[in-house]
Amino acid sequence: MSRIRSDRGQAIFILPAAFLVFVLLATLVLEAAALHLRQRQLIDLADSIANDAVAFGFDIDEFRQSGDVVVNENAARSIVGDEIAISDIPTATGVLRVVDLDPPTVEVVLTMDYEYIIGGAFVDAFDEELTAVGRAELELSG
Repeated sequence: MSRIRSDRGQAIFILPAAFLVFVLLATLVLEAAALHLRQRQLIDLADSIANDAVAFGFDIDEFRQSGDVVVNENAARSIVGDEIAISDIPTATGVLRVVDLDPPTVEVVLTMDYEYIIGGAFVDAFDEELTAVGRAELELSG
């Protein structure tokens, strides 16, 4: 009976360590979720810009004259900066290129530096570069 009484209160020392482990695991989950969300937003933005660029860059004059479906690269490129600026990711940078396939394809590559929410507080300038590629084809119906 005396041994049981001497062991009383031993679990109280384990609680702070368990709480610290819980906080660290919650931090990792938060960082992973935020990184995944930002990557998904970047992919969605790249796809959206590619769709808009292929529609905006459609050269209607060339189509009327020769019947060829062509994307004007300068016209398509002109909207990339504006679309990035009005997005949720204004720090992203984008490169657009037109691939001469049949049908013509616009490819947009976006990159951004992701700064960790909590990890950045522990290590100075702790970040990761995210990249997303969006593609859209120009096909005329009918």
